[in-house]
Amino acid sequence: MKKDLSINSDVKSLKLNILKENLKQDWNLDTDLWNEEFPHDYRFEDTYLQLSFVLRDFNIDELKHLISITNIFDIKNYNHDISTLINNFVRSCVEYLNYEIEGKSDEYFKKFDKNNNCFSYEKKIKNALKKHKLKYSLFFYGTLRSEEVREAVIGQKKFNISRGILQKHKVYKVKNANYPLIKFTNQKSDEVEGILIKDLTTEEIKKLDKFEGKNYFRQFVKINMKDKLYDAQIYMPQKTLIAEEPWNFDYWYKNNINDFFSKEFNLNGVKEIKS
Repeated sequence: MKKDLSINSDVKSLKLNILKENLKQDWNLDTDLWNEEFPHDYRFEDTYLQLSFVLRDFNIDELKHLISITNIFDIKNYNHDISTLINNFVRSCVEYLNYEIEGKSDEYFKKFDKNNNCFSYEKKIKNALKKHKLKYSLFFYGTLRSEEVREAVIGQKKFNISRGILQKHKVYKVKNANYPLIKFTNQKSDEVEGILIKDLTTEEIKKLDKFEGKNYFRQFVKINMKDKLYDAQIYMPQKTLIAEEPWNFDYWYKNNINDFFSKEFNLNGVKEIKS
């Protein structure tokens, strides 16, 4: 996976990443319209493959999933069948658009039936994606470091938990709240201690996302464990949250966890305490 591809990348950049990695062409995909040359069999001067048309029924999580399993350098997760489907899908999209530009879309559907036209390939990719079980790695720096909070959110399960450090970040208490936020400082001396869980399922991620609520989003980071770096995600705060003093997990666990459960804990999104 690209090192600079964060979990909050927009749909456009996610689609461009999927297309560029799977089609293995040296195209410059930097505009809303993908208007560089196609393979020679599909090159027409007025042909434009719009990003809004490609993978149009895929949500952000599905696009991220496709990126994760079509990276040929990730041997553990790479799925050749889905990568092949994406190749066939994009080429069939180009074919369809060429017919449509000439006003012959009816002829396209006569030539390509419901099992091998561009729309059927999109369904095939979706079905294949549903069968693929993806595991997520998350680094918890705040309330979810607590076993009590984790079990309340995602249930009892024996996870493979490791201690790790996130560098160049710092954790602060959220104003008028019993939970923290994290900030990127770009200072090597700033380190955040936490726990890394590597085997979270899609369903567990959905529960965690719901619990974190509208004020947090997932982002990729590098976690240091025994001088080795591991890819993981953390929950980053939206700009609407205000930081106060530095937050200490041990102090919170000893003094504030009960207040957190009684006043702010909510599976549908952590509550905000109004001042």
